Amino acid sequence: RGEVRAVPAAAQASVLVLPVSIESGEEWVVIDADELEIEPVASVDPLRPIAHVRANAVQVGDDRVLSSLARPLARALITTVLSAEAIGVARWATDEAAAYAKIREQFGRPIGQFQAIKHKCAGMIAETERATAAVWDAARAIGEHLENADSDSAFEFAAAVAATLAPVAAQHCTQDCIQVHGGIGFTWEHKTNVYYRRAIVLAACFGRAADHPQRVVDTATSTGMRSIDIDLDPDTEKLREEIRAEVAALKALPKEERFTAIAEGGWVQPHLPKPWGRASNPVEQIIIAQEFSAGRVKRPQMGIAAWIIPSIVAYGTHDQQQRFLPPTFRGEMIWCQLFSEPGAGSDLASLTTKATKVEGGWRITGQKIWTTGAQYSAWGALLARTDPSAPKHQGITYFLLDMKAEGVEIKPLRELTGNAMFNTVFIDDVFVPDDLVLGEVNRGWEVSRNTLTNERVSIGSSEPPFLASLDQFVEFLRDGHFDQIEQHEAGKLIAEGHAAKLLNLRSTLLTLAGGDAMPAAAISKLLSMKTGQGYAEFGVSSFGTDAAIGDQSELSGKWAEYLLACRSTTIYGGTSEVQLNIIAERLLGLPRDP
Repeated sequence: RGEVRAVPAAAQASVLVLPVSIESGEEWVVIDADELEIEPVASVDPLRPIAHVRANAVQVGDDRVLSSLARPLARALITTVLSAEAIGVARWATDEAAAYAKIREQFGRPIGQFQAIKHKCAGMIAETERATAAVWDAARAIGEHLENADSDSAFEFAAAVAATLAPVAAQHCTQDCIQVHGGIGFTWEHKTNVYYRRAIVLAACFGRAADHPQRVVDTATSTGMRSIDIDLDPDTEKLREEIRAEVAALKALPKEERFTAIAEGGWVQPHLPKPWGRASNPVEQIIIAQEFSAGRVKRPQMGIAAWIIPSIVAYGTHDQQQRFLPPTFRGEMIWCQLFSEPGAGSDLASLTTKATKVEGGWRITGQKIWTTGAQYSAWGALLARTDPSAPKHQGITYFLLDMKAEGVEIKPLRELTGNAMFNTVFIDDVFVPDDLVLGEVNRGWEVSRNTLTNERVSIGSSEPPFLASLDQFVEFLRDGHFDQIEQHEAGKLIAEGHAAKLLNLRSTLLTLAGGDAMPAAAISKLLSMKTGQGYAEFGVSSFGTDAAIGDQSELSGKWAEYLLACRSTTIYGGTSEVQLNIIAERLLGLPRDP
């Protein structure tokens, strides 16, 4: 006996599966439609009819009780299927908006060339891809649970993450699709209204929107989040055993010998060709990372050098490679990257640092800025203009600069946090010999963008110590007391942070399958940085007046430091605005700025 309201397609169904409350909790039962009172009602989506369903003293036999379908699994199955449809709606809206933005012209050019439209479309695909990753993982988690109920699949958490993100993505993307279309998008005849209506009805099918973020918080802080790792094919087990044995042998070495052995064995960046790496394919790279982690064996940290080493491997002479690579791999040689200038940040090809040819080498004059770790570095990778008459992406040469050379002056820049991690570097008529030119003269742009860096595969990214991580955020929630509104916001942040990690995982899996990992990687960078800022903003907002305390020995001061430091994350490595341009142009094909 009872009523279920607004059931999709109830009037068209011959059989319904409904939840029934019993003394011990809840059961799901199968009931024929002719045993129920079904009242069709008007639906916001005319293509998705709904009806109220009432049961009046309906008797249900034991054979029609789904005794193996517990409430958590039923909820996960329903919300994941609905989430899958929701991301289909979001993807249609994104594709439709991008297609229209390419052909609709205003002010003499396609509207997709205007940054406001470009960024809106990029935001749509970012939100769609994030929700897609969450739904994909929820389906995997449920599958793992059905195969082995004792497995730690954390399917409830995964399904709650999907239910938090997918219906919102469908609504946001259909709303933005209407906006991109302008007046035509608000007409009855255009398909945008069909998909927007579907998004609204889908969201209603999930129940109260606040329930799912709350479930994310509850599961994350009690049973924990779903782990993110890669299960490789069983036929890789022999390779894993070999690598495990080699890692164990490295661990047995004295500490003072271990880094040298790791460097000489090509373990630091195994994707590089031998002898500098191991020429490892993506699968082997993942196994190496997993086994070093499992064996608790640390490899030398490359820092900025990780971006420079591939260029030396690909373009360096034999002498350059022998001189610079071994000590760098051992962690003995620290590097900085001298690319950005006061007038050439995101627009790197506009650099003006000048290199003039002289006997035996070059005289370089200019100024670099935002150079991380320059004050600690022995060497720097420097871009300078060697042919001012050439187009801006040409006439640039890549130099290896001795940071102790006469004429190099380093001035640390005090950051918003009060620390000095990056610097201004003044280069005043510094002599650089010919043997420190990397690659061909005037081909430095090509060297700086070499493809070896794209062959590296990782199974995750770790947040720097000055930023709050997802795990720290969950621990913060576990130890605190928060009201319902705060928990709702926290649940959304956890879902977004977890989905960003899933995008990294999908990027890796795409690489393993020989696909293009760039979309997932670019979107993950964009979203994870913004979510990281959200952790800090949430944390500080919860302290009340204590948020003004700057003492880092206190919890409020620690989170205040996270808040200050995280403003850099949407700037360094390419600003969010530049990332949005890249996503819109490369993923959606929107026209570049003229």
